Parts: sequence; C-alpha cells; structure tokens
Amino acid sequence: MKTLLSVLLLAPFTAFAQEIVDGPYIYYQQDSALIKTISQQEDLYKPVVKQVAVAALNTTVITVNVPGNAGWTFTTHIQPHITSPDVSYPAPEKMYLLSDIEGEFAAGRQLLIAGKVIDENYNWIFGKGHLVIAGDLFDRGKEVLPWLWLLYSLEEKAKAAGGMVHVILGNHDIMQLSGDFRYTEAAYFKNAWLMGRELRNVFGEDAELGRWLRSKNIIEKIGSVLVMHAGLSPEITRKGMSLQSINETCRPYYATARKDRPESVKSFFDANSPFWYRGYFTAPKATKEQVDSSLQLYNCNTIVVGHTITDTSLVVLYDGKVIGIDVNEHEGHHAALLIENGQFYAVDEKGRRKLIP
Repeated sequence: MKTLLSVLLLAPFTAFAQEIVDGPYIYYQQDSALIKTISQQEDLYKPVVKQVAVAALNTTVITVNVPGNAGWTFTTHIQPHITSPDVSYPAPEKMYLLSDIEGEFAAGRQLLIAGKVIDENYNWIFGKGHLVIAGDLFDRGKEVLPWLWLLYSLEEKAKAAGGMVHVILGNHDIMQLSGDFRYTEAAYFKNAWLMGRELRNVFGEDAELGRWLRSKNIIEKIGSVLVMHAGLSPEITRKGMSLQSINETCRPYYATARKDRPESVKSFFDANSPFWYRGYFTAPKATKEQVDSSLQLYNCNTIVVGHTITDTSLVVLYDGKVIGIDVNEHEGHHAALLIENGQFYAVDEKGRRKLIP
C-alpha cells in the first residue's frame, strides 16, 4: 500500500516536469550577467532568469541541455577573454573540417565523435589537431544553442591540449547577426519574445555568444589550406587584399543590415563574398586560371568550402584544388574532411575513412 501511495504521489510531479528547451543565453547588464533559459511544462513555455555578478561568472558552471536527449547535457565555463583569432596558422599534425551543421546538433556531435575529435562525454581527444568549422552554425535546425555552446566550450579544451578550434562564419551566421531571418526555425521567434528581445538582438553585443560570434573570421589559412564558407570570387581575388585586411574590413559590418552597409564593403557581402560565392559549383563557373590565381595570392595548395550542397559525399574539383564539404546534414547525409600526414580523407558518421586521391 505504501509503494502504491508513493507512485500516486510522484505521478503528478512526473507528468508536469519542466524541461529546458532553449538556452542558456547570457546577457551583460552593468556589473551583472543575466542567464536566461526557456523552460517547457506541458504546453506552457516560460523564461527562467538567473542573475549573477559578472565577477562571479567565470566560476559559474553553465549547463547546456539538448532538448529530447537528456544524456547529452554538458557544462562549460565562460571564457576569460574573447579576442579575434589570427588569420594564418602553421600546418597542424591533423585537421578535421566540417560545415553547414545549421543547428543539427545530433549530426555535428556524431561527426565529432566519428572523427575522434571528442568522446561521448565531450572530452577533447584530438590532441594537437585542429577542428575547423567552415560556416553556417545557424538556421533550419532546432538545436542552434547547444551547437554554439559546444564549439565555444571546445575552444578552451582544445587549447589546453595544444590543439585548436577554428569557427569561420558563413552566410547564415551573418544573416542571423544582421537581421535576416528567412531560414530561422519558428521557435526562436517565440523564444526571443519570451525573453523580451527582438530576434536580431538575441545575439547582440551585450550577449556572450554575440560577442564570441562577432570575433570570428570569414577566411583563414591553415598550413597550405585556405578555408572559408563559400569561395573566393575573381572580384575579391582581384583586390589583392591580405587575409587580415579582408577579415578586418568585414568584421565591423557583420551585424549591419544590408541596406545600411557602405558601398565600399558591399562586394564583401553580396554574391561575390567569401561566404556567398557559388562559382566553383554553378554558372558562371570559375576558370582553372582563376582558382590558381586565388591559391597563388595566398600561397596555398587547396581551398576548402561548404555552402553549396555536394549531394551525399565530399566533392573534389579543379584537379583536387577545391574540396566542397557541404553534404546536406538536414537530409541525413553526414561527412567531414580529415587531413593527416599530407593525405585527405572523407570521414562518415561511423568514422570510416575514404582516401581522396
């Protein structure tokens, strides 16, 4: 009888248990930080706000839930400093590249595990290797926040092991920062409203992740590999600008609406930009000479891009000089690029490698 009574007493609490379905979002307000999450209890969604002193934030454990996957929860800490990364790096002993996860956390997590970048508990096991995300963290998927926080947390873990995480912005990331929400999952509009914010301010300059995103580059050179989200158009190549100059020219305007950007930078944000260009894949296609010109300008051998879907596997173009790694994660196709000991491999979600000749 006592057992039955216990079950009856517990039942209502189980039925009405709260689940964190979005967040955390961290906003700075003078000497305080507001940690906001969205909880769901049956059909009721509501914001939960915790206020902590900024001075205490570095020792505050940030818990990140993955909706629908209770066993995937992880924790992180706030980075002590956010600064813009370098634009050029020596070749690491190994490099793992993927792109266009777009909020599909399960796909991103599985690819990182398959590539032995992390284990199932999110420990960094890639040693001195470099993880490279070639853009499009946002849109379409429903787990954008966990994906952002995972990459954020892995930066510090990689650094402690002598490795590195490169997060390079794509067109959907720039769209999100600048107020273009054509592809944003509907739930994020509701969650912004619940937090008392316009969607374009969810990742504003007062947000921890907003500051982190604004610090990132749109193009980097790692060893002899040039990485960006979309590609180097002939128009951008003809400018002859250094990688540092390209990034410094664009960064102040990541969050500026298209109509408000000055004429002097519009070519860096239109169809010719390093995060919009499709000329390696669709007409008018870049010529071999134009690709060679881009590589020679930055003393590189290979260009790696995402952005344009390459069917179900990685695609190699221009005699191996361009590799496309966007395989449409939304349709269940999962692949990443591994570069190790001078060899290039396609890696699937089970960790199987296929040499790219």
